[in-house]
This record gives sequence, C-alpha cells and structure tokens, in this order.
Amino acid sequence: MSGGLGVDAWWNGLGSAALVGTGRREVPRPPDPLSDRVVARAGETSSEVSLLDALAVGTALRRGGRTGRHVPDSEREAAAEPDRLPLAPATARQLLDLLLTQSPVGPRLTPLALGVWLREAARAGVRVHHASLVPLLTAATATPELRESVVPVLDNRGSWLCSRNPAWSWVHAVVPDARAGDTADWASSSTEVRSSLLRSLRRTDPAQARDLLDSSWTTDPAAARADLLGTLETGLSLDDEPLLERALDDRAAGVREVAYGLLDRLPGSARAARLAGLLGGLLSTSGVVRKKVHLELPREPDAAAVRDGLGKAPKGRSQRGLWMERIAAGAPLETWTEVTGVDPVGVVRSLEDRDALRGLRWAVLVRRDADWARALLDVGWDAALVGLLPPDDVARRVLDRLEQVTTLHEYAATLRLLPPPWSAEASARVVKRLAKLDPSALGTADLVTVLALSLHPSAAPAVQRLAATSEGGRLTPLQHLVQYLSLVPTITEAFR
Repeated sequence: MSGGLGVDAWWNGLGSAALVGTGRREVPRPPDPLSDRVVARAGETSSEVSLLDALAVGTALRRGGRTGRHVPDSEREAAAEPDRLPLAPATARQLLDLLLTQSPVGPRLTPLALGVWLREAARAGVRVHHASLVPLLTAATATPELRESVVPVLDNRGSWLCSRNPAWSWVHAVVPDARAGDTADWASSSTEVRSSLLRSLRRTDPAQARDLLDSSWTTDPAAARADLLGTLETGLSLDDEPLLERALDDRAAGVREVAYGLLDRLPGSARAARLAGLLGGLLSTSGVVRKKVHLELPREPDAAAVRDGLGKAPKGRSQRGLWMERIAAGAPLETWTEVTGVDPVGVVRSLEDRDALRGLRWAVLVRRDADWARALLDVGWDAALVGLLPPDDVARRVLDRLEQVTTLHEYAATLRLLPPPWSAEASARVVKRLAKLDPSALGTADLVTVLALSLHPSAAPAVQRLAATSEGGRLTPLQHLVQYLSLVPTITEAFR
C-alpha cells in the first residue's frame, strides 16, 4: 500500500489488519514522512511485528494530535504546560477506559455513563489520564452533548492537545455574547442573524433588543416583522406592550397573530383588560348552594374588539367560536372567578363550550398557572398542563396515569413527564408497570434512556428480573440498563 494516508485513515487500516489478521490483509504504510523509517524496519521483521510497531507509532501520533505531516523546526510549538489538577483515582481511570473501549452498557447508554463519570470528575476537581485523552476527545467529537462536560477535566495537556488537531477545535470554541458592537450591521443582516441576536440580547438587555427591533420596524418586510416580533417572548414584560399594541394595527395578519399570542401572556395589559370586559358580559351563574357557570356566545364585535383579535375566522372555523377562544385566551384568569364567585374547579366543570375551554387552556399554559392547570386536569389528562404543577403533584398524577396506559408508546410518553431522579417507591411502580405491558424491541430500546437517567439504584434487581424473563429485542436493552444501574454507583464511589 502506498504512503500518503492521513493518520486517521492509516489508524483505521491498522485496526482492520489487526481484526482480520496480517495473513489476509497487508499492514498499511504510514503517512509520509514516517513511511520510509517504519517501512525500512518492516523489511527486517515479520508482518505481525510490523503491525505492532505501526500501532505503537500510531498511538504516539494520536496522543500528540499529529497528522503525520513533517513539522519544520520553525513551526514546532512549545510543550504543554504542566497540568494543574490532580489525576483521577486509579479505579475511576479504569472505569473510564472501560467505557471508552469495551463499554458494558451498550452504545445507547455509554454517553450517559460517560456523562456521569465526567460530572463526578469535575466535582472532585481531577483530570483525565493522558492515555485517555485521545479516545475521550474522539468520543466527544462524535457525541456533541458530552463536550461541555469534557472541557473541565482536560487540563493543560488536553487543551494543548486539542490545539494540534482541527477535529478537536470545538474545545476552544466560545459562543460570543451579543454586545452593542454586534448591532452595527443590523440593517444589512439576514432575518435569521437578527433573530438570533435579539434572542441573545433579550436575556441581558431587553430594552436594547426592543429598541433595535423598533429601529427597522417600518422598513422590514412582513415576514421579518413577524419573526423578529416573536423574539420578545424571551424576557417578555409590560415594557413591551407599546410595541405590541402597535403590532395590533399592522397590515400583515401574521404580525398581528404573533402580537395576539404575546399579549395573551400579559394579563396586566390593556388588551387583557378590554377582553376581560367582553368576557364579563358573557358570564352568569345559576344556583345558590352549588353555583353553575353559564357562558353566552360573543356578540358582534366592534372595531376595538376586531383589533384585539375578534376578526374574520378562517374557512371551516366557526366565527363565534374563534371569538370565544380569543376572549378566553386573552382575558385575565381572575375574570372567571371574580365575576362568577366560583373557584377554578367549579368554572371548568361548568364549561361546556369547547372553544372557551381551548382558549382557557392556552391562557393557563402561557401564564403557567398551577391552580387552573390542576382544575383542568381534574376533568381530563393533559400532558402539557402536568408540567405546570409542583413536583410532588406531578409525580402523583404521572404514576396514576401510568396505571391507565395500555401501550409502550403511551407508557414512554407519560414517563418522560415524571421529574427525575425518581424515588425508590416511584421507580418500583414504574418497573412493575413496564412488566405488564406488551414488549417492543424498538420501544424498549428507546425507553431505556429515560429509565437510565431517572431510576433509583434500588430498582436494579427488579429490572434484572424483568430482563431475565424477557425475550427477543427487549432483552438486550434491559440487560444494558441493568449494567448501567449497577455501574453508576460504582463510578460515584470511585471518586470518593
């Protein structure tokens, strides 16, 4: 085989030769300028020894981040500064090598296990062994979600090594913060770039972002105005109301729709007060001991109501139904209880108008009101609303819901709502319910990631029993899960 291969291609070729044997595959020649030196020795030895020599050279090259290119003396870099952090304990180093070379938890759970190792290492203030830097950086390059956790444990040697290999340049990449200087090219930048800038600015200086948006409002096309207006969702406050009120008069329906959605999130706005007046006029009650709430259909809107969103309905949509939904979505939630004297539970149980319930649900979601979310959940399961409740309430409702699901798909979707980490009791109920469902190879494989991240270690024996009674595609994922649940406490203990 001729020289000229890059180090990575050469290394992969060496692996292939080692796998199938040098009798069936020739040992590849190393990259120039190493080729002459290594090949000269290869002529004096057997192919097996030549392979071992090449592997030794390749290991040194990879540890040094070298490409195999000859580097003149004038380009040689200074050696790495001494590391600052102490080395990870021996047992922890062995576990890392195991995960990087022969992971017992399978490819799906290996990144999770590596994440546990990296977090524990960072917490302990230790670094990775030099011999593990290359495989760890290679793994993180292929698995971006690991990168942030890798950087703190590299220390000086790892950082130096990354500067010598373009594939690892992500270690030194820094996401720039939006600053005033970045706004100089605002008018000439694309909508995508400006949208990204605004969202970043809204986290640090909402007023500057709003002023920037306003500066080109009259010249931006409708699609850009709608997209950029949506960035106000980050850090939204009543300070944004004047611009949103201005958007209500925009000629473009898309811009007005964005404004409606943002103002729905501001129950203290003038639009909310106007819609509260409309809603109050539609509400009435009957009964004395147990009041029942009644809701009339909206009347024909005046110009002000049309401006607030009570316009013409799209084809196929009930006109008054749209008006009812818009009123319910934009009015303050207190309007329902203050006008009727009925609590949220009573209001929800009385409502029969689907459009009103749809608008009410939207208002509860965007204002993240736990009391109203609880009232809506009392009459029907809603995965989106569950996340608005306190963690203990979420756990109770999710675990109760698990008892009602009949498919693995429903089980997985419901399980993802349960806040991790799970208690020993919750974990036992989760595994017990899983054992009663019809297994699916694909479904179980996808599910083990959620289980691995959340199950209490005490659930490992129950998972092991379930794996022992499983067949086909569900068996291997569960075996990997058992290994993972056993490995995590071992990793944690290794750093103590």
